[in-house]
Amino acid sequence: MVIAQGYEATVAKPHAPESKASSLHQAVNWLLGAETAEDVPARLRSAWKEVHEAFTDGAIKEVEIWFVHNLPESSTIAAELDAVAKAAYRLTKSRYDTDDVNIVAREVGEQTLTDRYEGSRTPILVTDSFEIPVSGSFGEEGEDWTAVCTSIPASWLHHQYSVYKERLFSANIRGYLGSQRSQTNINNGIQQTAKEEPKQFWAYNNGITALVHSVDPSEDGTTLTVRGLAIVNGAQTTGAIGSVPASAVANGRLLARFIKCDDPTTVQEIIRYNNRQNPTQASDFRSNDRVQARLVSEFTSLGVVGYNGGRRGGAEDVIRRPGENQLSATVAAQALAAFHGRPDVAYHAKGQIWETDSIYSEVFPERTTAKHILFAYSLLRAVEQQKLALGAKPIGSQTQSDKDLAAWFGLRGSTFLAVAAVGAVCETVLGVAIPDRYSVSFKKRLSVAEAIAEWQPVLQAVLALAPTQLSAPLIVPGALRNRVAVDSAINNFRAVLVATATINQPIYSSFSKQVTHS
Repeated sequence: MVIAQGYEATVAKPHAPESKASSLHQAVNWLLGAETAEDVPARLRSAWKEVHEAFTDGAIKEVEIWFVHNLPESSTIAAELDAVAKAAYRLTKSRYDTDDVNIVAREVGEQTLTDRYEGSRTPILVTDSFEIPVSGSFGEEGEDWTAVCTSIPASWLHHQYSVYKERLFSANIRGYLGSQRSQTNINNGIQQTAKEEPKQFWAYNNGITALVHSVDPSEDGTTLTVRGLAIVNGAQTTGAIGSVPASAVANGRLLARFIKCDDPTTVQEIIRYNNRQNPTQASDFRSNDRVQARLVSEFTSLGVVGYNGGRRGGAEDVIRRPGENQLSATVAAQALAAFHGRPDVAYHAKGQIWETDSIYSEVFPERTTAKHILFAYSLLRAVEQQKLALGAKPIGSQTQSDKDLAAWFGLRGSTFLAVAAVGAVCETVLGVAIPDRYSVSFKKRLSVAEAIAEWQPVLQAVLALAPTQLSAPLIVPGALRNRVAVDSAINNFRAVLVATATINQPIYSSFSKQVTHS
């Protein structure tokens, strides 16, 4: 559900009027607080009825409140919208008894609109012009694209890689994946051909395909003028050539296709169908998403390695193995899905998180932060550690509770259901109202191991309830796909946890001091 207030300025101003943002308070009161349709203006009555029925049926899982305008965004407006979100949360919780609805308010101003527009276009980050020596070329064209095919010097590509590195792959789903000395490593084989049989390189290699802003052959056919360059196929060829000495490829040549296309849909299809040499993963096709690009940057700032936003590879020739403070994007997506109420997706359909737009936007909304991902990811890893620790405990020293929990952990999908259950009881554990669960994170900058350790005392307390409260959905037909069974079990789990919260209050209070939700 989206409640939106729009405003368009005709002259420059430092920020949007606060009164326009404040009017969202009235909209929220009308739509969520009115008892009958007669209590709202006539033009809103059909919307009120639809909203009321949807909440009553439990169909609403997310409420977004937007203030959309064409002026700079401001902290004042952000504070006003935060108050609106909290008011909406109180209204829905008191009237519809909602415990699993996220409510968030956002200012969609000039910067956000610009970012979204830029993010909707496949970027060609290298915008320079190039004069490429060739010995003839030929053109092709389709409904919304034109192309020139030619043979280029490997030395020219080697030079561009030395200058631009991974920026050459800005429109590619992958960067250069590196090489290792192995007969089965494709990139190692490319390097060997480039060094040992440069004159055979053209025949042995598929060459490159690049998106460009423009491509123009000279009249005499000896030069190709290209403006802009983004290699959509051939990142491995480019990286392998660029990773050997320039002298080794002085006599080599390779096939090249330069494609000009301004249609976004066709561009994405060109990228998709041109990437089949190294096996693709579902996450590869989100690697240029603006949310993932931002998350990669945030994880870098946190000092956490391994999160690549679905994008594999870069510009280094060495295949690096991450250290302990690492976090996998694929597992992070599963943790997010489970934490936000979709253990079925996390367990049964992890590939769909990346492939299906509706699921991807549900798991990775624009407000997702690296700190929140670390919060959910560390929870999943902490649950897995509890499972491993219990399994390593000698049978003779296991209590009956240990045995019951071990049996529950033996059920397929139990770890993701545990994460979903903990996500659902965050308010009880933290002792505060949380309109938007995506706002929850650890206060301090923690390593992955430290974040996992923070969860352990809480899990010791809450997982004791799992065998009695969370078994049903794991043994019925459809398992976690049975949303009714999952929701029922989590609701029962929540009720028992609330009833026993006083006993575990010292544990919850200590954990709550380490967590922020703003």
